Amino acid sequence: MAEDQICAGGVKMHNNNADKGKENKGIQIVRMGHLKKIDDANYLVQSQSNAEIWYKVQWEKNHWICSCPDYEKHNSKCKHIHAAVYYQTLTKIKSGVEHRYKEENCPICGLDDQVVKDGVRYNRSGPVQRYFCKRCKKRYAERVTGFKGMKNKPEIVAASLDLFYRGLSLRQIVQHLETSQRIKISYGTIYYWIKKYVDLVSQYTEGLTANLSGKLHADETVLTVSGRHLLLWSLLDSETRFLVATHISQKRGEEDASALLKKGKNASKGKVTEIVTDGLVSYNGAIRNEFGSDPENPLIHLQGPLSLGLNNKMERMNETIKTRTKTMAGLYNEETAIRFANGFLTHYNFVRTHSALHNMTPAMMAGITPRKYDWLDLIVKSSKIKESNRFEKD
Repeated sequence: MAEDQICAGGVKMHNNNADKGKENKGIQIVRMGHLKKIDDANYLVQSQSNAEIWYKVQWEKNHWICSCPDYEKHNSKCKHIHAAVYYQTLTKIKSGVEHRYKEENCPICGLDDQVVKDGVRYNRSGPVQRYFCKRCKKRYAERVTGFKGMKNKPEIVAASLDLFYRGLSLRQIVQHLETSQRIKISYGTIYYWIKKYVDLVSQYTEGLTANLSGKLHADETVLTVSGRHLLLWSLLDSETRFLVATHISQKRGEEDASALLKKGKNASKGKVTEIVTDGLVSYNGAIRNEFGSDPENPLIHLQGPLSLGLNNKMERMNETIKTRTKTMAGLYNEETAIRFANGFLTHYNFVRTHSALHNMTPAMMAGITPRKYDWLDLIVKSSKIKESNRFEKD
């Protein structure tokens, strides 16, 4: 496959598969320790073909640049830049955990003016700081909201979810943690983390309100589940690139198309003015079912074929999904497919920055978050909301 593909109107779009491959290589560079930090804006990354050569990666004005031949030729993110960005992601997760530790108050009295350090306890994931409250005469270990009872550190859990939705398989994450963190974790444990925290975060993000443009793109792609094919339907906001909704089904019928559009209608508060789809006829009936017909304010339906370039934004996102699922041996059942879709929606909207959005996330563009979130942010916020709701019920 060519490195670039030409879209409608002669616009050149970088192949998403090639970019994903560079991102995975960047992760491997960090994993092998072939990166040196000078400061937050400057890094040295070792060449993978010649160990004596180090390329300089630096932040210049509003973008990353690299001294390697690949960047100079294509003027786009190379594997060395991806390595620097991923290194910063891991550093941010770890610093976020440390920041929350420092803010930890006594779990009994809720104050911190009488709290002192009380030694270190070692478990399978490394040292854990212990504290003693002189007022309550109680000892407790450092913890972050959402990780109570977890044997492994929050940064390990958050990094595992980040790696999974960046494209690494469960076994590759196990190898990464063993090499970079010197800890042994089964891939079953990592899958348990994904199951637990994707469900938790999804409940939180579903309650957030996005400022959408009213122009939606709809499309479907195939997922392999236990040797059979299921359809992943997706709905994308045109201006913010916010992934509004997903839906899993076995067929391409009108009922399933309606289920997707209903989610989009609810998320948009009914303010949908235009829908772009491919040539699938199921959308015609689904649009009538969900939006009816208003002669004064008719909903515009732009329909493929895709050769017209109407749905390029949606096709680009589907390429991201396909690239991610290539590293998976398949999903076990429909439940795991739904969970994968929910986690991908979260990662795509809140964690993954987009060059077309000037390196912002769709959630930032939609006015949901003031900055880029990582999985640690989302887990902590989701846990606090869950605890708050539980206390209100009690």
